[in-house]
Amino acid sequence: MTVAEREGAGANPSERPDRAELVKRAQRLQPLLREHASKAEVDSKVADEVNAALVEAGFFRLLVPRRFGGYESDQATLLEIVETLAEADGSAAWLVAIGTTATWLAGLFPEQSLQEMLGASPDLRLAGASGGPHVAKPAPGGLRLSGRWTYLSGVDSAAWVLLGSPVVDDSGETVSAVLTLVPTSEVTIERTWQTIGMRGTGSDTVVVDNIFVPEHRTLCTEALDNGIPTELSADVPMYKMPLAPVGTLPLFGTILGLGTAALKLVIEKAPTKAMVHTFFARQSDSVGVQIQIGQAAMKLKVARTLAYDIAAKLDKVTAGESPVLDHDARAELRAQVCHAAQEAVEAIQILLNAHGAGAFAESNRLQQYWRDANTAARHAALNAFVAYEVHGKALLGVEERISAST
Repeated sequence: MTVAEREGAGANPSERPDRAELVKRAQRLQPLLREHASKAEVDSKVADEVNAALVEAGFFRLLVPRRFGGYESDQATLLEIVETLAEADGSAAWLVAIGTTATWLAGLFPEQSLQEMLGASPDLRLAGASGGPHVAKPAPGGLRLSGRWTYLSGVDSAAWVLLGSPVVDDSGETVSAVLTLVPTSEVTIERTWQTIGMRGTGSDTVVVDNIFVPEHRTLCTEALDNGIPTELSADVPMYKMPLAPVGTLPLFGTILGLGTAALKLVIEKAPTKAMVHTFFARQSDSVGVQIQIGQAAMKLKVARTLAYDIAAKLDKVTAGESPVLDHDARAELRAQVCHAAQEAVEAIQILLNAHGAGAFAESNRLQQYWRDANTAARHAALNAFVAYEVHGKALLGVEERISAST
């Protein structure tokens, strides 16, 4: 069944739907995502039906430039869509979060690359990574690229991969760093994604053996550390936003949605679930459980407030209502989103304790929410201690940088 055939789906690729319509599409996909979530855990990738539905809903064109048929959606819209999808399946939500961020980044490449990727369709599926042993060497008209890249979420369904790499000269010295765009047909995919959480993301490994990457498919990352080129942000307002928070906030949306799903499940079960070794006939009669549920709900509210505050700040920059964010402002946003992730993970832990040992039954979705959220929260971009240090240095006026992407 297609999205259009589902009741009220209304997905028309030629339209630029508003936030309410896009969120409705996400809500209508929840039953399909729940239906296939268990299969995604076994297969280590989301089902073909889910992939097709996410594409048809237009979710991979959210941050594609309008001139290529994209929506150029704001960050609040993207965050709510990811949160909504994650209530049904964290892995599917993650693919939208990380896929849209990758397409936003790909929009920084030269025009020839954009035509190659987006000329036929704005529904670009792109996977990317920078981790692993790899190297690029200068060659006439471009680079020669070799190595392994790990954790490419959704690579099985991607048409292109975005690979970060150092560039070394003949003596082996690093002279620069680049992002490269490579058709998936030119890489080898190794099935290495065997984890206890976020299993459906299919975040496998890509291997490249001395392939040629033309210059127009390369982008110097050093130029991005201090912001996006002004000429691009003038033509496409969403490129006024800094790189780091754009890449991080949607990822947190997955954790937030998982937390919401966990809270709903525990509240739903408490009035009928027995509380063994007590005189309570049901969990909802226990003051201890009531307190835990209330505490978890407040932590999730704090997390959501922090996240949508970031989205509002980024959207004001896009709209020209606020100046471009400097280093100190970016440092604060990084700490803010990482702190929100910690609040959400702690909320899920509290809910797991309140629900009891039954949470660990394979048939209980609560254990999957817990596994997925804890795995997602360990993404390098959400490392809270790094973020707190970056923010603390900024507050104290310490000039030392420990991260180029703040």
